[in-house]
Amino acid sequence: MKVLALTVLAFAGISGCGQAANSLDRQPAGETTATGAPEARLAPEAAPQRAAHAAGAHHVDLTAYVGKYPFDVVNGHRFLDNPEVKAAILAAVPDAEKRAAVVFEKGGLGLPIKQVQGGRILAWGGANHAEDRYNWSVVLAPDGSAPQVCIYDGLGYEDDSAASQWFEPGQPSVMKQGKCPSDAEDYPAAQIVAG
Repeated sequence: MKVLALTVLAFAGISGCGQAANSLDRQPAGETTATGAPEARLAPEAAPQRAAHAAGAHHVDLTAYVGKYPFDVVNGHRFLDNPEVKAAILAAVPDAEKRAAVVFEKGGLGLPIKQVQGGRILAWGGANHAEDRYNWSVVLAPDGSAPQVCIYDGLGYEDDSAASQWFEPGQPSVMKQGKCPSDAEDYPAAQIVAG
C-alpha cells in the first residue's frame, strides 16, 4: 500500500514538470462581471513587483536590452522574462488568452531591440515563416513604466487594410493602422481614420 501511495505521489509530481514556467501565458481568467464581460485581474505575483516599482524600492533600467535580440540574456533574463517587463505586459494585457500571443518561441523571429521616440524601448517578435501574419511589439519606458503592447493577427487582412490591436494599462484596447512596429520609423502607430 505504501508503494502504491508513493507511486501516485511521484506521478503527480512528475506530471506537473511539463507545465510552462511563463506565468504571463497561464494566468487564470478574471471573474465575470454583471454584464457578462470578463473582469480584468492581474496575477497575484505581479502585485509585489508593481508595488515595489511604485514605491521606488529599486531602480530599473531596461536600456541594457537596446541592440540585443529579445531572446538574448541580459542580467540573467531574456527581455520577455525580465520581471519588470512581465509585470508591464501583465498590466497592459490582463486577458491571458490575448497575452499568450506575446511570446518568444524557439525558432521565432526577433529583431534587435530599439530605442524609439521619447527614449522608449521597443521589442518586436513574430512567428517564424509567418511574421507577416502574426507579430507583436512591446513598447515601454526604460524603467518599465507606461507599457504599450501591440498584437497583430493578420488572418484575412490584405496589406493595405492591416490593423493591429494595442493595449495599455487601465484602457480598453484600440485598433491602429498597420502591423506592430519593429523600428523607430514605425512608432508610434497611426490611428485608424474613417473616411
